[in-house]
Amino acid sequence: MNDNTNINISHNTIENKKLKVVWLCYFTNQFVQDKIKPWRRGGDFAPWITNMIRLFENDVSIELHIVSQHEWLTGSKSFINNGVIYHFFNAGIPVLGRHWPGFFRFDIWTNFLFTRKYLSRIVKKIDPDIIHLHGVENEFCTAAIQFYNMYPVFITLQGFIHKTSAELKSIKHRIQSELNILKIFNHYGYRTEVMGNEIKSLNPDAVLHWHGYPFEIPKIRVVKKKYDLVFFARVCKDKGIEDLLQAVSIIKKDKPDISLCVIGGGELDKWKKKAEALNISENVHWAGFLLTQEDVHNMASTARISVLPTYHDIISGTIVESLFLKLPVVAYDVGSIHDVNKHEKIISLVEKFNINGLVESTLILLNDVKLQEEIAEKGYKRAHEMFTARNDNIRADLLNAYFEVINAFHKK
Repeated sequence: MNDNTNINISHNTIENKKLKVVWLCYFTNQFVQDKIKPWRRGGDFAPWITNMIRLFENDVSIELHIVSQHEWLTGSKSFINNGVIYHFFNAGIPVLGRHWPGFFRFDIWTNFLFTRKYLSRIVKKIDPDIIHLHGVENEFCTAAIQFYNMYPVFITLQGFIHKTSAELKSIKHRIQSELNILKIFNHYGYRTEVMGNEIKSLNPDAVLHWHGYPFEIPKIRVVKKKYDLVFFARVCKDKGIEDLLQAVSIIKKDKPDISLCVIGGGELDKWKKKAEALNISENVHWAGFLLTQEDVHNMASTARISVLPTYHDIISGTIVESLFLKLPVVAYDVGSIHDVNKHEKIISLVEKFNINGLVESTLILLNDVKLQEEIAEKGYKRAHEMFTARNDNIRADLLNAYFEVINAFHKK
């Protein structure tokens, strides 16, 4: 392991013949936090970024720089690990490393002034051959617009915030930023047909490049089942927690002992009150936000069925992980989730907002243990077919996209 801090990018320690790539992304894991030491630790976030970084570690052909915001960080921190250079900067109030308060959103009022300045400074020092922006739904992505016509820019979509039902001022800003980016830039990475069609509907001139994200396959846990249902995602309206609580209240009429485990962070007090109003407080266990993916998988495995009535995901990581954990899945038929059922029914799909359908599909599985086992095995097999593409293929697809984007930029 080769580690360093306070790197001076102007001293290029890597051969000039390498392709210089900057990733603008938003992620963290426990290793990163060990290195940068935020004054408050958090749980793993965006594990697909961590998994993809591993594809380029100790790569003699690429100089990869990872640039990301981080919560609870004072100042900026840099380090090198396995040939990859990491740069983290504060996601909130300068020096203090705290979030901007709701009544004083200086970041939004100034269109993320500090973020734009930091990104401008660090990217100028690196002087990359290409910038790869992961996701356009994050708040800091608006700062990437400044690189239009300065560097080749490639954007991989992670989801679409403009489909959210939330109406907070900060969300509205992110929606507008996302739509601006999608209409300005030309080259996009996508991994489902629905995702590609959505991009094209917003930007008919967009050039699409197919590539996946690598998945780290969860270990199968052979554990005693404790809960009937599990929900593991951000606990918010768009992920369907309200619909699921209503469904549980209906199921309770037939199954008074129905049990649901809710894993994830969010406005938990709000949803606990909702559960109380529905008279299901004793039926719901609120696990809260768990630190690592392994912790999440360990607890999720104690349930019989995974339910995620999300409103607008492409294919949620929750669903993919559930399939790998051999958990039957009930979900709304949104985004590209139906791709899992291309050859046969595996996920129990329900029309969006159809709570009675949610109840019916869940009860069918709950009342048939043999069906649970059959669906679990089929889902596990289908997950391997869809999501365990060789990492070499993903890496090759990305490199092909990079060179196409670079060539198009210089021709223009």
